Amino acid sequence: MASDHESQDEWEFAAELFAWGAGADGRAATGEDIDVPLHDVLDSLDFAFMGSLAARKNRWTLFADFIFVNVGENARIPLEEFPGLEANVNLDLKQFISTFGGAYEVYESGRSNFSLLAGGRYLSTDTDLDLRVDPILDERVSDSSSNWDFIVGGRGAIDLNERWYLHYYADIGAGDSDRTWQALAGINYRFSKVHATLGYAYMDWEFDKDSLIRELTLSGPYVGLKFRF
Repeated sequence: MASDHESQDEWEFAAELFAWGAGADGRAATGEDIDVPLHDVLDSLDFAFMGSLAARKNRWTLFADFIFVNVGENARIPLEEFPGLEANVNLDLKQFISTFGGAYEVYESGRSNFSLLAGGRYLSTDTDLDLRVDPILDERVSDSSSNWDFIVGGRGAIDLNERWYLHYYADIGAGDSDRTWQALAGINYRFSKVHATLGYAYMDWEFDKDSLIRELTLSGPYVGLKFRF
C-alpha cells in the first residue's frame, strides 16, 4: 500500500491492517483442456485479509504487503466451447500473496509526493477443482503452485488538507507468471499516529498454458487502519 511520510534522518515505521471485500474472476482449464470461466464460482470470497509493513528513512522506503484469500464455492456454469452444456464446478482456492520491495521518492512538493519502486510479488496457490460436465466429463484436479515475479511501478500521496489525503499505487511485472499487475487508490483521514483509510484495489495475473488457473483477477473495496510509530 502507498504510505505518506515526511523525509527524516531517522527511520520511521508503519503497519497497516485491512479488510478486503474482494470479488474474483478468472479462467481454469482441466486436463481435457476445457476452459472454465470462474466469475460465477468466485463471486463470493470466504475470507480476504490484507496487511502491510513499511520502513522509511529520508527518500527511501522498504515495504511488504501480505494478502490471504480463501474461496469455497459451488456453481453451475455454461461452457462457451459447448453451447447448451453446463459445468457443475466445486472449487476450493486458498492463496497467499506478498508484494515487497523498495521505493525512492523522486518528487515532493509539500502537499504531494511520488516515488518509483521495484521489487517482487510472490503468489502461493492451493486449488481443488471438481468438474462435472454430463455426459462428457467428470474430473477432480488438485494443484499447489507458487509464482515469483519481478515488478516495477510507482506510488504517491496528495494532501487535500491537514486531515484528509489521497494515496495511489500501481505496478506491473512478469517472471513465473506471463504477466501480473496491481493498482489501488484510496482516501485517508489522519488521527494523529493512526489513519483511517477507504479505497479500491485490483490485482491481476496471466499464467502459462500448463497452469490449472490460467487467468486470475482479485478486485474490490477495502477499509482499514494505518499505524505510525
